[in-house]
Amino acid sequence: MNYSFFSNNKSKHIKLKFVLLNLCCLIYCSINAQNFERFDYLPVSANGNTLKYPWTGGLGAVLFGSADVNNDGKKDLVVYDKTSRKYCIFLAQANESIDYKFERKYAAHFPPIDGWLVMKDYNCDGIVDLFTNSEPANIKVYKGYYENDTLNFTLQQDGFFHNTDINVYAVDVLKPAITDVNNDGDIDVIGFNSSGNRLIYYENQQRELGLPCDSLYFNRTDNCWGNVRDTFAAAYALKDTCSLKFGLRENKVLHTGSIIESVDIEGNGNTDLLIGSVSLNHLTMLYNSGTPSYASVLSQDITFPSNDVPYDVSAFSSPYFIDADNDDRLDLLVSPFDVSSSNYNSIWYYKNIRRATRPQRINLVLQQKNFLLDNTIDVGDNSIPCFFDVDGDGLKDILIGSAGLRFNLEPTIYKLQYYKNVGTGSYPKFDLVTDDFLNISALNVRDLSPAAGDIDNDNDIDLLVGISDGRMIYWENIAGFTNPPNLVFRGIFKDASNTDINVGANATPYIVDLNKDGNQDLVVGERNGNINYYIGTVPNSAKLSFVTDSIGKIKIRTFSNNIGYTHPVVKDVNDDGKYDLVLGTNLNGLLFYNNIEDSINERVLSSSPLVNEYLGLRNSSAIDDITNDGKFELLTGNISGGLIILSEDAPPYIPTAIKNNQVQKMEFDIYPNPVNNQLYINLKDAKSTIQLQILNAIGEQIRTENYIQQEFIELNTHLLPNGFYLIKITDGEKEGIQKIIINHL
Repeated sequence: MNYSFFSNNKSKHIKLKFVLLNLCCLIYCSINAQNFERFDYLPVSANGNTLKYPWTGGLGAVLFGSADVNNDGKKDLVVYDKTSRKYCIFLAQANESIDYKFERKYAAHFPPIDGWLVMKDYNCDGIVDLFTNSEPANIKVYKGYYENDTLNFTLQQDGFFHNTDINVYAVDVLKPAITDVNNDGDIDVIGFNSSGNRLIYYENQQRELGLPCDSLYFNRTDNCWGNVRDTFAAAYALKDTCSLKFGLRENKVLHTGSIIESVDIEGNGNTDLLIGSVSLNHLTMLYNSGTPSYASVLSQDITFPSNDVPYDVSAFSSPYFIDADNDDRLDLLVSPFDVSSSNYNSIWYYKNIRRATRPQRINLVLQQKNFLLDNTIDVGDNSIPCFFDVDGDGLKDILIGSAGLRFNLEPTIYKLQYYKNVGTGSYPKFDLVTDDFLNISALNVRDLSPAAGDIDNDNDIDLLVGISDGRMIYWENIAGFTNPPNLVFRGIFKDASNTDINVGANATPYIVDLNKDGNQDLVVGERNGNINYYIGTVPNSAKLSFVTDSIGKIKIRTFSNNIGYTHPVVKDVNDDGKYDLVLGTNLNGLLFYNNIEDSINERVLSSSPLVNEYLGLRNSSAIDDITNDGKFELLTGNISGGLIILSEDAPPYIPTAIKNNQVQKMEFDIYPNPVNNQLYINLKDAKSTIQLQILNAIGEQIRTENYIQQEFIELNTHLLPNGFYLIKITDGEKEGIQKIIINHL
């Protein structure tokens, strides 16, 4: 530390001004940004099944741990998503079952990691601890403890050493086996050397030296554990002669790539090793035929488990032996370790069905290739959602674009997923209708970013989809404002001069009348972090002209690289009558820019995160009031390919009736329809207090009225422009929606 800095009054004054300026900015930002809180209980179904945990945010390349997170006696599932750098906690609901409940609140109590993880109790207190890599090439451990029946962690030891000053070698892509190798009751380590071709056995001396139970003091006992050598092919060299088997001192840092998982697969008391390697599709099992104190690998299975369905994913694989179903038997979970590898059918679950005749031997049978993935919304990588009333029933549906689904060496598939809102206007419920909306996979375009809006100014909702090369493809809605959408493919979207609009790479469009002149404009994010603006110039047409490639002089980048992946949404979020900008970014979360309509060509001086909770990387969003309670819901996508849903100020109240899907339909009559200036509504079976809402063609609430003990309503419509509207009436238990057309004579 430079202490002369603090002796300089001028420097102190400058620093104080800087701190005060940042404090004022934080206060200003917090005033202008809205508080969105996450909720995870809106029901979602797919293929006839209700998803158990749809709003996890997706799962990419994941690591696993097993721990009693809520101190209820059952082993819960800890999942660390390397893709988004987040924990997902799944609470076990019963023994002998893979019935889990997603509970995000426990994730905040886990330590940050950036590599591998192992969860085991090493200090004999009966509480699981957490091991991970430590820079530059070592291991650290976090001690687990309970506070208010919640598992917490504190850093216990940063750095494992042998021979006093030489580190136990491990890097972020070389996960060692952390286990009791010699069956003496303490935790030992088996890891690769820095060249990645020999296995080293570090024996913990806690028991030998009579040290306290939480001691981690190692001898480098064997430089060629098992007498095997990694040939960097599927098969290891067995019975290998190792001239430096004992006493080698090595402390250099190199990188290869292997994940080691230990298990006594044959039940003979010896440690066997299951290894996933960076260049192989399969897993290799090394069978130890020696003793607990001296390993000798004499056989191997290079397509493990060859007695069942061998694991086969084009990925750097990460195996974990975990009791996944709480039946006191070790099962096997395998996922890619590399965040850029397969993201479809990528989490394999093998159940241990060991036979009574050999109670200790592990016998694995493949149960599924999409463990956890089958109960969450997951579109692969880089999910980008938008709200769009696809079928014209007045309820907001969800379209989700992505960077595609990858499996092994098969070509990546790029689709739009369509989740229909099958609930009601107040209580949404979503069901997957198709995972290839508009058959967009046939167009051979990549990295899809959907945006719905009336781009041609004819009072119905069209669809734009941004693609990887910086252009957009266009579906025109030709149905008119009185009918459900009828989308017709029009090809690449062009500007007023009939030239393809192209922003460079990864176009992410949003349709809005930003300058409020009556013509829809186009705001487009892109890979390099710019935000482009095209202004609508001709009424009743899709004619737009370029204005700027930097709205508000905003440019998001990742350090020195031109990677920002901006995704804009323009809404009056804070209800002050002016448009704000919600900006998804690659690394900076969702940013909020207040009153962006006033700063199109001027630098925006203040911004803030829109959500305090961590949402992962490469965020995108969609914002609308899908519960019609006057508060916005915020739907966010991320690099892991899932969705997270939040609501403004506080999660919306969902009564028991909707949770059981028992909301009843309200019957009412309206006449005349079309209506000129006076609409009459006859209520048949409403309760004493009702709420009436008028929604426009794109589902925005434009008028709300409350009535008490009234069976007949006379509604004046003379101030509403001609067009298509929805009348929605609720009484807390029932709900009804009908369409009307206003046509002033």
